[in-house]
Amino acid sequence: MRTFTLGLLACTALFSLLAAACDTPSGPSGGTSTSPGSSSGGGGTPGVLTLSSTALPLATVNVFYSTALQFTGAASAVTCDITSGALPPGVNMTTSGSISGNPLLTGQWGFQLTATDGITTIVAPLVLNVQGVAGNPQIENQLRQLIAQKNIQPIPQPPALNQAQVALGRNLFFDKILSGSEDVACATCHHPSLGYGDGLNLSIGVGGTGGVGPGRDHPTKVFVPRNAPAIYNVGFMPELFWDKRVGVPPGQPPGPTQTPEGPMNLPPDAAQALFPLVNITEMRGTGHSLDSLNDQDYRAALVTRLAQYNDYVQMFESAFGTGNMTVDNMALAIAAFERSQTFSNAPWDRYLRGDSNAMTDQQKRGADMFFGPARCDTCHSGPLLTNFTTHNIIIPQFGPGQGQGAQGREDFGFENTVNNQQNRYQFRVPSLRNVALTAPYMHNGAFGTLNEVVNHYRNKAQSTNAFTGQNMVQAADLAPTLLPTQNVLQTPSPLFLQVPGNLSPQQVNDIVAFLNALTDPAAVNRRNEIPDTVPSGLPVDN
Repeated sequence: MRTFTLGLLACTALFSLLAAACDTPSGPSGGTSTSPGSSSGGGGTPGVLTLSSTALPLATVNVFYSTALQFTGAASAVTCDITSGALPPGVNMTTSGSISGNPLLTGQWGFQLTATDGITTIVAPLVLNVQGVAGNPQIENQLRQLIAQKNIQPIPQPPALNQAQVALGRNLFFDKILSGSEDVACATCHHPSLGYGDGLNLSIGVGGTGGVGPGRDHPTKVFVPRNAPAIYNVGFMPELFWDKRVGVPPGQPPGPTQTPEGPMNLPPDAAQALFPLVNITEMRGTGHSLDSLNDQDYRAALVTRLAQYNDYVQMFESAFGTGNMTVDNMALAIAAFERSQTFSNAPWDRYLRGDSNAMTDQQKRGADMFFGPARCDTCHSGPLLTNFTTHNIIIPQFGPGQGQGAQGREDFGFENTVNNQQNRYQFRVPSLRNVALTAPYMHNGAFGTLNEVVNHYRNKAQSTNAFTGQNMVQAADLAPTLLPTQNVLQTPSPLFLQVPGNLSPQQVNDIVAFLNALTDPAAVNRRNEIPDTVPSGLPVDN
């Protein structure tokens, strides 16, 4: 089979540049978009599969869109697939290349198309631009006044990065050499095709089977006690993990990162990267040659593993200089890759930067409700939409827990970090950036949709007591482990109780529409980040 890449360098650059895409969508060629069925010059080689044009017609939000990719030289029926990136929510592509639907979000939606006729395969980067429309002036003015009153700001631009460190970190992130039995990588539970999570309620680390995502299982049903959080924008986060056990508390002067092993002279995201490596159920495991080592010596042994591969030695030298193949630099490299997954061009960001058409009226109503009567921003504030406080929002408990409680299956959350019973069942307020991509939600993945989450805030104890777990991805294994709810119901956060319980169904839908507008198109389905191979030669989770 012959494979042709249309603008391969452009394809590689496309997905790294989309995060900085211009605020107002325009045609991908800089001018008026042409139909995919029209010729873009040349017409291709006779008898060789060719995509007639990579330009897609401009789309308008909430207006039905339809176009069809046109090919020449096909030996038989052409089959198409999107292998990285995505079309906007509401728009789909058939295997024959017909694209249609009602786009729900504005922006530049880049994706990598792979098409084949069974003999020739072509790969091409495409962009579907979705423009906004002028909305209701009253809704617009009301939201603008609220934004000014609360001084709401967009997320900062992505940080400048050392690309050699990013390249090293990408390989480390996807290489299973960093697990004790070399069977899981960071990416196993934080996969770019799954919103940098794993799509599971509770993660499955070492010893798992079935690849990544909802098909993953464990022969003896060993679960990580908590849901895998996404890595988007992690470089801006001062405190990490659901129980904030690693970080620098906001408001404190800059200094070492506090960790369970004491202060570390690393930024929080780099310090955080060291702890899944030594967690028995996440990456370390048992029954391998490094079993007897303490955590510090174990990490050093992982670096010794890496040093056996010349590619890693050279990458460390490029990233940090000769003789700097250390545990700290390994962590800094992983953090550099994670920081490269910073996205600042969601419809909400473009709206805050002045593009009034970036959001629909429904999304604007949702934002007005979110920052107004619903009081969501009491905790979900700031550019990341979190203030990093901890709260008990009475989420039912299930799974293995952290060894606490009468049955040893409860998770006391932030109490585990500060040793204060007043913080029992409290968990860190998560960032809502790209939240539509990161289901399931809550510290244990209890809820599968944003509607469930918002309705939990509305219905509170009713939601907790009615929870059965039967809708969970891992319901068969986890629903039977559901614990009685009376303990978590005893000490709900006062701020949680202040969220009004009389939100109408329309208001709930509006808030969810706003939450979807926190999605940066460039953050969706980052499969382009997956390396074909890693220096260890171990299989890569695709």
